[in-house]
Amino acid sequence: MSVRIFPNAAAALLGVFLLGAGQPAFAQSGESAAALRRHAEAGTLGEGEKALAALAGRNASDAEARAALGFAKFARAVERLGQSLYRYGLRAPQERGMMIPVLRFPVPENPNPQPIDYAKMRAVYSTLLADLADVETTLAQLPAGEFKLRLDLNAIRIDVDGDGKGAPQEALGAIVRNIMLPPGRRQAQGSPEQTPPAWNVAFDRADVIWLRGYAKLLSAFAEFALAHDWSEAFGATAHFFFPRVEGSLLANLARPDADIAGMEASSIADVISFIHMVRFPVIEPQRMQRVRRLLLDVVSLSRENWKAILAETDDEDEWLPSPKQKNAAIPNAGVTDEIVANWHATLAQFEAALEGKVLVGHWRFSKGIDFKQVFEEPRTFDLVLWITGPAAVPYLKDGETLSRNTFAQWERMFGGNFLGFAIWFN
Repeated sequence: MSVRIFPNAAAALLGVFLLGAGQPAFAQSGESAAALRRHAEAGTLGEGEKALAALAGRNASDAEARAALGFAKFARAVERLGQSLYRYGLRAPQERGMMIPVLRFPVPENPNPQPIDYAKMRAVYSTLLADLADVETTLAQLPAGEFKLRLDLNAIRIDVDGDGKGAPQEALGAIVRNIMLPPGRRQAQGSPEQTPPAWNVAFDRADVIWLRGYAKLLSAFAEFALAHDWSEAFGATAHFFFPRVEGSLLANLARPDADIAGMEASSIADVISFIHMVRFPVIEPQRMQRVRRLLLDVVSLSRENWKAILAETDDEDEWLPSPKQKNAAIPNAGVTDEIVANWHATLAQFEAALEGKVLVGHWRFSKGIDFKQVFEEPRTFDLVLWITGPAAVPYLKDGETLSRNTFAQWERMFGGNFLGFAIWFN
């Protein structure tokens, strides 16, 4: 298994959700870890969160209990997201081009979905954001002391359909595999599943920092969505994802028999409509400012994470290893001193761009884009105009610029798999 388990951005985000969700521990770890493992494997994370909250409240200096509670809250955030999408009958689109974060989540088919509208979809993002903030609050209070949460990630069950139990198709491994496959090749709900081998990882203090960084990264995505008004796009294209959309154009759309290059003409039209509709006015600019601050926090936490990793003297089923440790999580992806140094250099450049100290290049302009200004003084987000250039014009400046050569250099620095390492390292 290599870091290429995440072949695209949507699968990456969901893969991260689910990896963070699985925090059951072997019995010898302690009462908190044992409780988390028991509930995670049974698919009863709601009950597990309550039990772990009681254990953490019983002893404020118990680092293991606090870490287990934070991981359980992260798992519940993922589970609630999946249950919301299942409630509304999410159907991932067949076309590979429609790989949209959140809407790539492989929920089972709901035979009786509830109707959804724009306000309900915004509420899904709002709930996710609140859940992630709760995760950060919990893990930021981690007391001193070392601990290990020894986990078998393949034993985890996420109760996506909300029936109170974890089915084989709700196992972490099955869900991640379905994320990677196009919908037409996904495993059907209720089909037999061969038990995967154990995937043992021992999570420690450094991994708590890692999870905090991911919670902030996902929060940035949710804040970006809530900062904008995408009601027009939702009304025109939501039927592509949900079977019962209130206020949709679906009732007025014919399903022509014609096809183009092997695809239904209507499907091509839906994709074109979606791209055309990605023109989102800013309605809450303060959220865009929070996006930038969250991304800066991600950079800071990544540095703190690597400081903790490099200070470790043990070597036990590491999730994110130092160059001196074995890689238990993704064995075929080697971590070397050079890769760690390259990652820190990349963090520095990303941070400088967020602070406006270096500019970001655009294929059409000799000047660069001030990304700090993009977030601090947001305008309507128009995908097509950003690609073609006009949307960037208000933010163009003279100065040091990260160009296409910079991004190509990052790819070379990470052996042609920069995205994979970025997803893993956070």
